[in-house]
Amino acid sequence: MTEVSESPASAGLEIEHLHVSAAGNELLHDVSVTVPGGKITVLVGGSGAGKSVLLRLLAGLLPRQQSPVYWDGDLRLGTSPLHRGSRASHAARTGIVFQQFALFDELTPTANVQFAIDHRSDRNKTPLHTASEWLDLLGVPASPPVAALSGGQKQRLAIARTLAADPEIILYDEPTSGLDAATGRRVAELIRQTQTRFGRTSLVVTHDYAGLLGIADEVLLLDSANKTITRVPPDQWPSIPQRMQAVAVPTNRPSTTVHSETKPRRNTGPGSQSRRRVANVQRFLTKRLGDFFGATGGTLIAFARLPLDALPIVPRVRWAGRFLRHYFGLVGGPTGCIYLIIAGLIVGFTTTYFTLRFLPFRLYTQPLLIDELLASIGFALYRILVPVMATVLIAARCGAAVAADVGVKQYGGQIDALRTFGVRSPAYLLVPILGAFLIATPILEWLAFTAAHFVSRMTFALSYPEIGVHFWYQHFFRAILLPPDSLGQEPWGARVPILGAFLIGKGWTWVMLKNLLCGIGTAGIAYHQGITPKQSARDVSHCITATVLWATLYVLVVHFVIALWEF
Repeated sequence: MTEVSESPASAGLEIEHLHVSAAGNELLHDVSVTVPGGKITVLVGGSGAGKSVLLRLLAGLLPRQQSPVYWDGDLRLGTSPLHRGSRASHAARTGIVFQQFALFDELTPTANVQFAIDHRSDRNKTPLHTASEWLDLLGVPASPPVAALSGGQKQRLAIARTLAADPEIILYDEPTSGLDAATGRRVAELIRQTQTRFGRTSLVVTHDYAGLLGIADEVLLLDSANKTITRVPPDQWPSIPQRMQAVAVPTNRPSTTVHSETKPRRNTGPGSQSRRRVANVQRFLTKRLGDFFGATGGTLIAFARLPLDALPIVPRVRWAGRFLRHYFGLVGGPTGCIYLIIAGLIVGFTTTYFTLRFLPFRLYTQPLLIDELLASIGFALYRILVPVMATVLIAARCGAAVAADVGVKQYGGQIDALRTFGVRSPAYLLVPILGAFLIATPILEWLAFTAAHFVSRMTFALSYPEIGVHFWYQHFFRAILLPPDSLGQEPWGARVPILGAFLIGKGWTWVMLKNLLCGIGTAGIAYHQGITPKQSARDVSHCITATVLWATLYVLVVHFVIALWEF
């Protein structure tokens, strides 16, 4: 890389009178410090000192007063406030390279960088480079999918994407965490080369001081004991290990050094064991009920906000369309189509075969009732069985797929990455997910009904070859298609019975209403379950299970309520 900077000297970051508390614990108290412009500043501190909280605060990911993190103070980049009231304007001035990279896996490396270019704060200004040029500058191959890149290539791609957004300051979150010494040195060299090449103010937050002191221009120490941030002169850098302190985890255990004469006696009288059991049960139920009502309250709030969040207001229509294609592939892709076709074949066969096979007094009643039975089978498949079966399977299979996708994005930091580009997550997630379900649900149900119709016809033809398929064809659609009009002309649907029945058949408005309501609800449940904070892979698994449960229950309730009106 050349030693010439491609941007003017970056402004320094001024932090004044910063107070930060998390979950009731004060992390920083009245901190005032300067991060010099155009240099690499390394912020070190022990585990639990609040480095990650500070990084998210500077990246614009934490509002001032929102539980569990509360903060107050003045942040300025140069002479202008870093926070301008809106998260979008703030995020555009800062870029962050996440510890887990937070790359968009469904996009190519080129598309990842192009996303950042298209979401710069000032699109009227010509970008420094195209997406391909950024990849060439950072040495990232453009052809492999993101999942196939090595760890070092992902690190370079994350830096390229951050630089492409043209931020004024770059934040690095534990860039060498979990790496061996050789790889850590290469990452440190990459940060130094990037800063030399592009001249951006760089703040590296890490506890791995040894691997990053070699590239530091300044070192700041987050002192957890005094709850402050202090500048460490270069001659004192060797003493950093002794000055770093991990935050002790508070415990509620009583001291074990109480003298015997003052130590309270444990109640061992009659009934004490029963009272302890009752107390333990009460504590367990209180916690479980608190968790349940807390989650339920959050769900109700999310659904109350759903109409507002679902408004199709997106920063870039092109990217909204790209995310729509992605989620349509999850909901209505080839596997989803095959899934619903197989289900339609099963329900069509079982309904036709067992209805005709186990008819009471079959030998006497079948010649008299067979035409009515076929009409009933067609009606039941079209209005009841296929809609219920299809929407339940869509809620379970497609809802789980979407919840898993959004949950992985939340767990992997991609939701935070969207926010650093000034993008609200509903714009590129909830809106496309709703669109995908609204488009795919009727299509999938039509495929299931088509399959059920086909296998019903084949089953009847094989069971009663002497009657013939024309008899089935005449009576199966009798309760579905509209009658001839006043002029004696058949409706268009009679000439194309399958598509006509689905689009303009008797009760098609009820069928479509159930499709749309089930699609909207499943989309909202899957998005809400996926977007909730994730601390581990277990949380992602839990959100998938919860989506299957609640979406399926919701769909059954929708069919039950509409059936009361419909019939």
